[in-house]
Amino acid sequence: MKSVKFPNSSQLFKFCQKVLHEKKGKKINDQDIGSILNFNPSDCSHWKKGEKNVKSVFALDTLARELGVEVTLIHDIASGAIGLEEAYFEYTEASHFGSAYRQALILGEKVVNEQRQRVERFVTSLHQRTEFRTPPLYLPEILRFFTFITAQTTDMMDKLSRVLRTRPQQYVIQYRKGELKPQTRMSIAFDLARILLEGERERFQSELGNLREELSTFERTVFVATLLVPKTMLSDELAKIDARKNVVAELAVAFWVPKSLVSFQLQDSFREGKEELRRPQASAPRPVLSHSPATPAS
Repeated sequence: MKSVKFPNSSQLFKFCQKVLHEKKGKKINDQDIGSILNFNPSDCSHWKKGEKNVKSVFALDTLARELGVEVTLIHDIASGAIGLEEAYFEYTEASHFGSAYRQALILGEKVVNEQRQRVERFVTSLHQRTEFRTPPLYLPEILRFFTFITAQTTDMMDKLSRVLRTRPQQYVIQYRKGELKPQTRMSIAFDLARILLEGERERFQSELGNLREELSTFERTVFVATLLVPKTMLSDELAKIDARKNVVAELAVAFWVPKSLVSFQLQDSFREGKEELRRPQASAPRPVLSHSPATPAS
């Protein structure tokens, strides 16, 4: 079988195809993608097959602008730092972050802030139990407190992770076998949020309150962001970074998370006017958890 000369460029073409298909809601022709860079049909075909390397800064910036995505995401695909599925997952989650906040605001800013604080206190209590002080957070340290949740690797092609309910109040989070990427870690954390904040919310009623549909997506996002990128630690890490470097990229490496999650947490901090970013978090009540370890792996 003939090897692809520039596999990263081929992945970039497929990413552009998936994003445009979602945005336009119709089938996308190859030339619709090639026209973004003023490619003729022959150049476009070579790009699609990985026979033409698309890597110039100007071309990548043009693609990011036309697709409406972060330019760093395009650069990561072109350099091979991230694969197609991880890139598309990050793109879709980044778009969900903003819509989750806008949807929640239907209930008013006061309600949103109150529920954000509930979820943050809940997650802080988990951090305290695991004595989490230095990033990155290792998910098994959290999962071991929930005996009704286990995690296992599996051969999956369509998703980075998924939840299986094996029997009443018992769950398995399956995630893709292989190198554990930041996007997979975030996907696992979102699955954990779905179980705790929705499926088994009654266990933590006193800490989280009643479930409100308008807030559910926002709650999951806050849970994941706080779990993997706590705001106090975010502030501490920010203080260590050379301002001449790409701050978001440096933080993403430190916390082992996608750049989109770091961006959300930074924006949420600025949105709140986080004076308390520099203050130690107040002691939070501990959720009622079992101490019997499960068998997670992630």
